[in-house]
Formats: sequence, C-alpha cells, structure tokens
Amino acid sequence: MRFYKPIFCCEFEGAAETQQAVVEQDTKLGTATVSVESVSGYKVKESPRVVDRWLDAVVHVAGSPPVFLVIIGGLLVWALMGIRFANSDVWIAVISDVQAILCYVFDSFLMRQLLREYSEQRSAMAEIKSRCNSHDRMLAKVKETLGSEGIRRYVEGYNSEPLRPLDHGFRTQSRFARLIILSAKMFGHITTVGLYWVGIFVWLGFGHQFHWSDRWQLYINDATSALMVLVFAFLACLRECYADYTNTCVDEIFRLDATLEKELRHLGQDELPNIPETIMPPKESYLQVVIYYYADVIGTLVGIIVLLLVIIAWAAAGPAFHFNNTWWLLIGTYAGLVGLFDSFVLRNVQGKVHQYIRRQISDLEEADNVLFAGLSLPIPATDTTKQASLTQRVSRSMDAVSSHLLMVVAGFMLTIGCIITSSAMNWSLTGQLISNVPPSIIETFFMLILITGQNDAEAQARVDLSNIYYRRQRLLSFVKHVRSTEEQMQVLDMEDAA
Repeated sequence: MRFYKPIFCCEFEGAAETQQAVVEQDTKLGTATVSVESVSGYKVKESPRVVDRWLDAVVHVAGSPPVFLVIIGGLLVWALMGIRFANSDVWIAVISDVQAILCYVFDSFLMRQLLREYSEQRSAMAEIKSRCNSHDRMLAKVKETLGSEGIRRYVEGYNSEPLRPLDHGFRTQSRFARLIILSAKMFGHITTVGLYWVGIFVWLGFGHQFHWSDRWQLYINDATSALMVLVFAFLACLRECYADYTNTCVDEIFRLDATLEKELRHLGQDELPNIPETIMPPKESYLQVVIYYYADVIGTLVGIIVLLLVIIAWAAAGPAFHFNNTWWLLIGTYAGLVGLFDSFVLRNVQGKVHQYIRRQISDLEEADNVLFAGLSLPIPATDTTKQASLTQRVSRSMDAVSSHLLMVVAGFMLTIGCIITSSAMNWSLTGQLISNVPPSIIETFFMLILITGQNDAEAQARVDLSNIYYRRQRLLSFVKHVRSTEEQMQVLDMEDAA
C-alpha cells in the first residue's frame, strides 16, 4: 500500500533527454559540423493529475495582469464607496469578510506556486545533473584517448572566447512584467516595512482619543485589509513573472548543455543514454514534516473545499444570529485566523524551498569544479551578488528569523490565543475584532517579508544560473576546439598520405 507523502518528503528521479549527434559533412573543406538545430530545451512537466493541472491553470490566471488590474480597480471602488458608507458597521464588516476570504484563497494560490516552483526546479536540476554525469563520462574517455599531455597541449593552445551573458528573459518580458519586478524592489524594501510599522504606531497613538472603541479597531482592520489584498495579488503576479524568466534562463542552459552533449558524443563516438539522477529528500525534524503535510493541504483544492463548507455553514447560521454585525464578522474571523497561521507556514516553506534549490545548485557547482579540475581548465570568472547594504543585511536577518521553524510554532500559539480570548468574550463584536485586527496586522507584515525574501532569492538565482551558463560555454568552446583541431590533423595526415 502506498502512503501519501508531501512533495518535500519524496525522492525524485529524472534523466535528461539523450542527444544524438547529427553530423553534416563539408566535402570541399573535409570538415564535419555537428547540427544543433534539434537540441532539446527545457520543458515544464505537467502534473499527471487532471485536478492539479486545472489548479495550476487557475493559479496562473490569478497571477496574470488582468486579475491584478481588476483587484486594483476593486480596491479603488471600495475606497470611493467608503465615502458614502463609512459610518456603516455592516459595510465595514462586509469589506473585512471579502478581504479575509480573498486572502484565504490567495494563501492557497501562493502555496501552490511554491510547490510548483520547487517541483519544476528540482526536476531541472535532476536533468542537468544527469547530463553532467554523461559529460563527465565522455570527457574522461576523451582524456584517456588524448592522454594527459594531449589534454595539456589543447588547454595551453586553447583560446578562450568571450562569454555571452545570460539573457534572463529580459528581452521577452512585457512592460507590465518589468514594472512588477521593479515595484517589488520598493514593496520588499526594509524602508517600506518600516513605514508600515510607523503607520501602525500612529494608529495606536490615537487609541486613547477614540477610547479604544470598536470603530477605532475597524479603521486599522480596513486599512490593513486593503493593503493585504493588494500585497497578495501583487505577490502572486510577481511570482508568475519571476517563473517566466527563470524558465527562459533554464531553457537557454538546457540548449547549451544539449549542444555540448552532441559535440562530446560526436568526438567520442558515445551512444550510451543519459543515466537518471536521483535527488533524495532532505532530512527534517518531525515538526517540519508536519508543516509540509499542512502545506500540501493548503496548496491543493482541499483548503478551498474546507472554506466552501465553512461558508455554507456560516450562511446557514445567519437566521440564528439575525444577520447582525457579529454574524457578518464570523466568516472573516475564521478566514483571518486561518490566514494568520498560513502566513507563518508560507514564510517557512518559502525559506525551505529556496534553501533546497540553493543546495542543489551548490552540488552542481561542486561537480562542475571537479570536471574542470580533471581537464586542468580554468573555471570562468563567475558573477557574484553585490555586497549587501545595511538595509539588505537587516532584511536578510529579518527574513531568516521570520522563516524559522519556531516562528510557525509562535504563529500557532498566537492563533490559539486569539481563539481563546474571543471565546472568553462570547465572540461578541469586540471579541471578534481581537481575532481580526492583530492577525490582519501580522499577516500583512509577513506578506511584505515574503516579497523581500522573493527578491533576495531571485537575485541569487540570477547569479547562479549565469555561472552555470558560463561554465557550459567554456566547456563547449574547449570541446569544439579539440574536435576542430583533431579533424584538421586528420585532413593533414590524409594529404600527406596521398
């Protein structure tokens, strides 16, 4: 019997598509050229389950420009209508409910994006490593044929060509995507996070003047609700933009790697297929594994189905509450409390995803270094991230703390504390606001930190992908140099024999 496991606890096996060298002979010059027209690029593998494919399609639409613009328009309409209905408690409660439900749904979408990001990049790393193993085998055969002295002669006579920069998909990006990525620098900056907390403290400063009333609490609840919806929609759109150009980068690396494989197969007359590479799941604590199971629930339709059932139960309870303010806030309170805990889980899983991907890239870099050392080839100068400024160091420290496992535990205890407090107050309007306002403030803060973490991870990913691209360029140039020199020597030998 097969037991269900979350994606983070499953091993993965992937093999790069084997490339067969197609040689085009030039009878006049007596040379051969390896055709690169049919090299395999990067192909995103779809989920085998229809439901997952549908969910991925919905998530992609949710992160699209039209949906983002519709949400922006909705927030503007809400702000204008607030001029007319600002004094209505029901109006404020309804807006709070809409925000909580939207953010609950986007919680699932953002988690689904994280699961998809991990799955796609793990698959890409497995294929690159599979092809790297074949390169290692074929280069060892070439070295054995030429001998150490022959390899040294080729390395000494090797004229390094200038490295072409990796495009990163910038040329294929729309203006909207570039605007979103540029805006992410502002949203995820430590200054923006600081200004957010300044606004919270200003609101607290007016508490005494408003006698700490429900109305005073509803003001900040509405403000953070609007900001949270904006940040959720922005983050979903940002991740889709990042995914598009990351896939473009990986496709360029795959095509270059496949060309290198073809050249090596022609040079060494190798026809062995690429061997599958297995990536084992990282070992984690029991508590972290439990979080992974919960994350898989959030990132599937299960979380949405639970929300629909709760909404049905809430609607059925309306007559018993006489559709009063307390009833209106109930669904928002539920969605808000779940969203509060989910924000801690999202932050933790995001940190783990980036940590795992970085570990796979480090393993690939180590394998490449061994390959270059075996050929006595100098490793090309690598790109590096710019020296972090003070604000970046503060952001990264805050990023590391917020993604720690213990923060998820703290988030769970805070959620339980809100439930206990509201229950002690019989879930009155004030009691529900206690379970609405602090979660809303904290969740909005975590969403801003998610943008900060995403920006930092993508900056590192651009450097890592560029370095992989440069190393493969250098290997391809070396192999082409060896092949062309060997062919020229064969032509000279044939002429001398004639």
